[in-house]
Amino acid sequence: MLLLCVTETLNYQMNFKIKLIALFFITGISYSQGIVTQNGRLQVDGNQITNNRNVAFSVAGNSMFWSGFQTVGGKFYQSEVVDHLAQDWGSGVIRAAMAVEEADGDGGVPPTSPRFPGARVKNPSGLGYFNNPAVEIAKVKTIIDAAIANDIYVIVDFHSHFAHFYKDEAIEFFTQIAKEYKNDNHIIYEIFNEPIGLADNRANGSDNASFGQFTQTWSQIIKPYAIDVIKAIRAEDPDNLIIVGTPGFSQGVEAAANNPITTGDLGFANGTNLNIAYTLHFYAGQVEHRALRASATRAMDRGIALFVTEWGTVSASGDGAVDESETLEWMKFMKQNNISHANWSISDKFEGASVIQGNRGIQGLLNNELTESGNFVRCIIQNWDNDNFENCNVEPSTEEETSDSNLVPNGVGFKVEVEAPTQLNPTTKSRIDFVSPGLSVGRFDTEAILTGFKQGESVVVHTNGFTRQGSYTVQVVLATSSAGHQIILQRNAGTTTLATAAVPNTGGLDKYQIVQIPGVPFDASLQDVAIAVGSGGTGTFNIESIYLIEDGSPSLSVSEFDADLAKKINMYPNPVVDLITIDSSEDIDYKVFGLDGGELISRTSYTKPVDVASFNSGIYFIQLYVKGQTQVFKFVKQ
Repeated sequence: MLLLCVTETLNYQMNFKIKLIALFFITGISYSQGIVTQNGRLQVDGNQITNNRNVAFSVAGNSMFWSGFQTVGGKFYQSEVVDHLAQDWGSGVIRAAMAVEEADGDGGVPPTSPRFPGARVKNPSGLGYFNNPAVEIAKVKTIIDAAIANDIYVIVDFHSHFAHFYKDEAIEFFTQIAKEYKNDNHIIYEIFNEPIGLADNRANGSDNASFGQFTQTWSQIIKPYAIDVIKAIRAEDPDNLIIVGTPGFSQGVEAAANNPITTGDLGFANGTNLNIAYTLHFYAGQVEHRALRASATRAMDRGIALFVTEWGTVSASGDGAVDESETLEWMKFMKQNNISHANWSISDKFEGASVIQGNRGIQGLLNNELTESGNFVRCIIQNWDNDNFENCNVEPSTEEETSDSNLVPNGVGFKVEVEAPTQLNPTTKSRIDFVSPGLSVGRFDTEAILTGFKQGESVVVHTNGFTRQGSYTVQVVLATSSAGHQIILQRNAGTTTLATAAVPNTGGLDKYQIVQIPGVPFDASLQDVAIAVGSGGTGTFNIESIYLIEDGSPSLSVSEFDADLAKKINMYPNPVVDLITIDSSEDIDYKVFGLDGGELISRTSYTKPVDVASFNSGIYFIQLYVKGQTQVFKFVKQ
């Protein structure tokens, strides 16, 4: 046994030296220049994370996108991506965001279903670690190995909002990673990405949190889950840093500070350095930044260390414009408090948070074809160590708008995300996830991509009551590498055909075009449209989302739409306790809907705050009608 341990140690040392020698010849980086070689294993000392000289410091880097979304995230899980970020951006940390489940649950059971998690069924050809662990862990190990070769830190992230329902899988996953990489100082374990349970009144760290059918409190759910997973990791790796998610999308850090994980919780001897930090997430486009920073300060004052494993320059939805001033305020706060961070995200998804221009792929990153956010973040990371990041600013992207003009319709309307038939509620066949209403960003969103939509399958799209009575043009964003398919719009369980349209060969499953079908009627009783794949085609194709635009609506450019509506409306607070304020200089009509699509409030004119005090805790939508345009906001009722 002793001989085996020595042999394993020698093998590890030899492999590590070979990687560093190779890095020296390839990049010219010397052995002594790597951030991990300089600083060693990250260690928690009180409310600070320190290096091997017990000096508090912070490191800046990037977060990958969900590994399970292959076309916008998974394709970037390549060593050359890490090489470029480490060597060109100067990133000191990379976060591998391993998708745990399918986008909306597994086996056709979304997390909002009362049948979740018990009715989940594994699909070996599906996405996420739960369904296909070998595929996802291979992606993660590619990132880990590349980070080690570049001598930077790597966060191994169990990326889920419902990790506590996947505790067995988490223990299995982290045990495997810890066994293989326990001797690498580069490794950081992040065991719960973002618990969605609300941090009720997060300013004082209340632990009374709920989210629909789930109660994800710190004391009752998150901490017990963390204890079990940490025990499994520490059985293999006694030393490397572990980061634990906090309530309210990892913003309720005071709940953790009020009841931190202790040696007694883990059964360790008093005085053992647990080397545990806690997660703080923020997006510069959200509100209440001062309150969140104040909350983070109070949490640190109570003795816990923080690590910002995910942050964005835009809104929490991933959309919207870069908020330069608020981003820099956060950077100064993190620098002053020695808080390390990873920016979301390495993706070419058509959204504001992506650092790579839409659909540019790995070459887009390597050629610095970056978004406004990407250029801004790159400057921040490059100047993090020399404290010159405050001079970074947002510069217009070099992206040619004309290259995407044929992909997304501009105009007055809204977008509905769709999902694969296997991901729909098996009873109602409905998907209720109204993501990006209004065409304000002039892009399509590829998060809900349908890989493997086969001949004869269909999906019912619920427009959640948002459509006014009238005739609409249905615009389907899709991609395929084959010919002969048809889109068939149906109603009444397929007995009524509304329209058909041929699907062109777009040149690949990630090359999108829009098929437009005008003259589709909608009213209060006709909210559901079945999108069916007709016969005659071969192969598969992807339906990403649909846009609904009233026939005859005026056409607006992207910039006109932004200036006229999206940038003139501010709705706050979110989350909300009692009243919602809508700040706009225009006359507004509005409706409020529940997650099930039921209309709860309808007003022809906004004159005072919207009273939602009587609502149960959960997610709701408020739709605003302004000057013939519509905008929908998702809000959370505490």
